[in-house]
Amino acid sequence: MLRDFRILAVIGLLAVTGQSYAAPRAKPIILDSFGGTYGSTPEAAVVEGSDGNFYGTTIAGGTRFVGTIYKLTPAGQLVILHSFDGTDGAHPKASLIEGSDSNFYGTTFSGGTNDAGTVFQFSPDGTLVTLYAFGGGDGAHPSAELVEGFDGNFYGTTYDGGSDDDGTVFQITSAGDLTMLHSFNGTDGALPLAGLVQGSDSNFYGTTYRGGTNDHGTVFQITSTGTLTVLYQFDGGTNGSSPAATLTQGRDGFFYGTAAGGSDRGLIFKISVAGELTKLHRLKSLQGRPLISHLVEGNDGTFYGTARGGGEHFGTVFRVGPNGAFIDLYRFWGTADGAFPYAGLTLASDGFFYGTTAFGGTRLHGVIFKIKGLPSTFNGLVIQTNAPSNASSGIISVKLRQSGSFRARLTMAGDRSVFHGHFDEFGNATNTVRRGNLNALQTILHLSEYGGTNAILGTVSDGVFTSELVADQAAFYRGHARACPWKGRYTFDLTPADRNDVNVPQGYGYATLLVLSNGEGRLQGALADGTSIQTHIRVSAIGTWPLYKALYQKGGSCLGTIVLSTNAAIDATIDWFKPATGGRFYPAEFTTALTATGSRYFSTVAGAPSIATNALITLGGGNLSSNIVKDAVIDADGNVTVTPTGDDNLALQITPATGEITGSFFNASINKTVGLNGLLLQIDNSGAGFFLGTNQSGFVVIEPTP
Repeated sequence: MLRDFRILAVIGLLAVTGQSYAAPRAKPIILDSFGGTYGSTPEAAVVEGSDGNFYGTTIAGGTRFVGTIYKLTPAGQLVILHSFDGTDGAHPKASLIEGSDSNFYGTTFSGGTNDAGTVFQFSPDGTLVTLYAFGGGDGAHPSAELVEGFDGNFYGTTYDGGSDDDGTVFQITSAGDLTMLHSFNGTDGALPLAGLVQGSDSNFYGTTYRGGTNDHGTVFQITSTGTLTVLYQFDGGTNGSSPAATLTQGRDGFFYGTAAGGSDRGLIFKISVAGELTKLHRLKSLQGRPLISHLVEGNDGTFYGTARGGGEHFGTVFRVGPNGAFIDLYRFWGTADGAFPYAGLTLASDGFFYGTTAFGGTRLHGVIFKIKGLPSTFNGLVIQTNAPSNASSGIISVKLRQSGSFRARLTMAGDRSVFHGHFDEFGNATNTVRRGNLNALQTILHLSEYGGTNAILGTVSDGVFTSELVADQAAFYRGHARACPWKGRYTFDLTPADRNDVNVPQGYGYATLLVLSNGEGRLQGALADGTSIQTHIRVSAIGTWPLYKALYQKGGSCLGTIVLSTNAAIDATIDWFKPATGGRFYPAEFTTALTATGSRYFSTVAGAPSIATNALITLGGGNLSSNIVKDAVIDADGNVTVTPTGDDNLALQITPATGEITGSFFNASINKTVGLNGLLLQIDNSGAGFFLGTNQSGFVVIEPTP
């Protein structure tokens, strides 16, 4: 009763103070509420049975107030199947698992003959059999769920007990024959709160809450015969502390987990079978903490989990990618929607994630909820690597739902097609895309963990060409919780392959890519023949940004992948396809490769270093009879003074806030004043652009003098 009062008091205080609540990206559907004889305080995840019902445990409530086993029907009706009485166990913290024999197996934290916890078997008709009662020396107080091994036996951990009272790892048969495989001694770990997961290599992997060299917990591997190897030891600082959740092996072979402690009180990590740990994300308080629940992998290869607290004080639901891209989906309010989700989520066959909260709800003792995961979007380019052409190049965007179904938009040679499909259990999908009078396209897609992030790899073919595609997962960010790490303005020039080749533009194209805090990238610029380019798409979670723009009434295009590196430098190849168009400038068809070179651009208004410098300005090509070369002084306001002045009347201006270069000069070769445009590259205070002559594009280059 006191605990309930505190929850209500906090809710009332927030209402009075007007605590703001962030709009959720997803909203849970409350299926039922716990309380009294309906069970109380579920700390375990629900599991979906083969019969379509959901099963779980509560740590309290029931007829003896020491916990229950319940069933939730697909219609949302909560049914209490068993109330523990202490002699058959008490206070089950762990989830149930359905064995291959269709019975459920679980543990209780206490109760049993020695009040040290039990292992039990439970049939869907309501019959409970106590398989084993712990006595202390063989382990005590199991806190985690069991796992059925490939050999048909069940494996688990106890929080304490054993020879050093630091916990154990055990094996038990469905008949109740228990073998203690390992007794922790502190140096190799202590107090395992989490259960085990059997890896694809048949070994078992787990964590201990304490112990190890630093006494901040460990990650370990153990064989089915009891040989234990410590893979990693937490240090209590930024590398985390006190892992309390069972690991999850992803499709990429890594094990994903959470650590409740450390300097950040919430670390999401992945670790290899060799013990190499990668920190994926440290939760801030608005995103939820501490982390005590396991992660579950969605059909899109991202991971979903819960944080017991944080958010609006009552816990959160979140999604994290294998590269660390993080989205907080929902923050519990502590009222009818529940409070404090101790347990992780379960991905059910209907595509929803099911979970529980330990408190809140209409009866104040917790709820069962389901929540829909976010669709994942993958964006990337399609290009024929051995012989790129406009016809064989394009861009693809795939929106993947939790069910494995997807909707894709594919643009090839400027023509957009939309198709739907479904990834099979191996992550493969093949589709035929009809295109009116054009040859049909065959797409072969494979969902992968390419390059450290989720990606879709594959091919697009029309019977004449076969092009490869790589689509990285787009990143979504909340500005107030975690702004996109690539946020900012980037300027780059598009350097011609050969500045002396008059068959293609000799000038430098240029572009500005503005990346917003939510991850959206907006590009605006021009190619060196004067063709403007504008497009927008989201940056991927690894900082890749696919540039594709159909040009010349779909007869041409430009495309390339811009990689936003941590040092803010840009170095990429942009393919440019131009058809035969007639007209004054470059009437013949050409294909050329440009080099995109640039960097992050910081506004001097925001305190960036001044752009003032001495420079050398060179103009060439564009029907000039000879190059124009000038010395220049650029002041902090972007005013450019050139010497000597000469008859060309060269005049330039640079906008310090954006790096935009504008100007004009008298081109004696055509007896006309022409304009020029470009961008300043802050990486070395150089700049480049182009101007148009009679029938050619010329270049403008600004280089700082030594």
